[in-house]
Formats: sequence, structure tokens, C-alpha cells
Amino acid sequence: MNIKNVIVAFCSFSFFMIGADKFLAFLEPPCSMLGNISPTLWKTLGVLQFAAGILIWFPTFRKYVAGFFSIFMVSFTIYHLTENTYDISGAAFMAVLLGVLVWNPSFLSGRK
Repeated sequence: MNIKNVIVAFCSFSFFMIGADKFLAFLEPPCSMLGNISPTLWKTLGVLQFAAGILIWFPTFRKYVAGFFSIFMVSFTIYHLTENTYDISGAAFMAVLLGVLVWNPSFLSGRK
């Protein structure tokens, strides 16, 4: 197993977990922006995150999913900071991991 598969698996699991939280609200503490986002948009984000959790496994879609969501995560990190909320660690970490998948350096494939 190479490191790319580990990153893809972690990102996929995170997408499923974060997407499910949009419907079941089980992560603690809840997102501080929950009250600022309409419930319809919140659920739509959950569906998009479920789809990303599946599509990231397909090499054809991986760069598109990783690219879109890395920009998405950076945007929401900036939005949190402008609203003076600081529960950004998950989004920032995912943005970095997804950015690595987009960049695709040689160490991800195990090549020297």
C-alpha cells in the first residue's frame, strides 16, 4: 500500500464523517458557523461530501474532487477566520491533504 492510498482513504473517511454530521449532528463541538448557513445549503454540503468520499477513489475524478475541495476548505477556513471563529483545524488539515493529492509528488507513488 502506498501513501497515496492512505491519504485517499483518510480523506474519503473524513468526507463521509463530515457529510454524515450535516444530517446527524454528532461531532462535538458543532461547527460554529452552523447558525449562519441555511439548512438547505448545509444538507447540500453533506450530499457533496458524501459524493466526494466515493469519487475520490476513482483516479479519473480524484484530481477534480481534491482540487475543488481543497479550494473549498481554504475558502471556509478564511470565512471562519473573518467571522472570528477558530474551529478550522479539520478544514485546514483536509485542504493540505487534498492539495498534496492535486500536486501528486513522486513520493505518493512510491517512486524514487
